Amino acid sequence: MGGIETDGRTASSLRGLYAVGECASVGIHGANRLGSNSLAELCVFGKVAGNEASEFAAAATTSTQGVLEAQAEEACDNALRLIRDEKGDQRIGVLRSKMASAMEDGCGIYRTAGEMETGCRKIDELKERYERAHIDDRSRAWNTEWLLGIELGFQLDVAQAMVYSAINRKESRGSHQRIDGYEERDDENFLKHTLSCHRPAAPPEIRWGDVTITRSPPGTRAYGAAGEQAEKENAQRTDNG
Repeated sequence: MGGIETDGRTASSLRGLYAVGECASVGIHGANRLGSNSLAELCVFGKVAGNEASEFAAAATTSTQGVLEAQAEEACDNALRLIRDEKGDQRIGVLRSKMASAMEDGCGIYRTAGEMETGCRKIDELKERYERAHIDDRSRAWNTEWLLGIELGFQLDVAQAMVYSAINRKESRGSHQRIDGYEERDDENFLKHTLSCHRPAAPPEIRWGDVTITRSPPGTRAYGAAGEQAEKENAQRTDNG
């Protein structure tokens, strides 16, 4: 599972941005942050984030106000483009449906290189088509069509990060299951965090981050008799280590 990369104090690489819960990846749950795990993480790190953010805000100066205002104006212009552009020929609903199909076919639980490559191409194409998105409702109040259009742009960014990250991981781990010759977990080459770095006019740049392991090294995911045997093997490795 993924999210915004943060350190142990919930700070992201963007100065002043703190993230917790299911949108964040503080690193304590690795590739299996499912179910109630994220709730526990939110309770613990939510308090940390609140303290850290308040301390940052109290100490921050206003020297970057002009930069922040320029960024805000740019964000507003990008959002307003959807209701200003009358020449767009791409429907939000169609693009969203095609994005869902592309991710289902190319980046489901069971994955192959060919399917993911096709998924990459489809998402890239949809991002290009999104630049010609059209909505009928031009109002600026209570405009749900406009909201869906804005959200779609961010969803396409996330979809692109997911599928490009997946195709670069030549192993199986967690909910990423390759069935094209990479069925096993490969700790030697891929015991790493995948870092997807956004690029406005190109696919994301994929980097790798170190994984910090303290008391519980990765073990074999197995159940029943196989699970019991895996527990014994993991215990032996821990004792020997």
